Amino acid sequence: MENILNKYLDLLWNFFMYDIETFSQPWMYWWLLIPASCYLVFFIIKWAVLTAPFWIPINMVLGGIRKVIKNK
Repeated sequence: MENILNKYLDLLWNFFMYDIETFSQPWMYWWLLIPASCYLVFFIIKWAVLTAPFWIPINMVLGGIRKVIKNK
């Protein structure tokens, strides 16, 4: 299990470094920041999907706790 987690975190780190490199390119800031704005939207969607294995279980547990507290 630790090996899988390490490989997944390595993959996330490589994707993050690629995104930082892409945001560092001068062409991203030409033409009224349109390329940077489009890539930022893609970046947010991409990271929501890539980090889903972390935040979905936490969100489900917290949602269940809120529901239990609300029903009391």
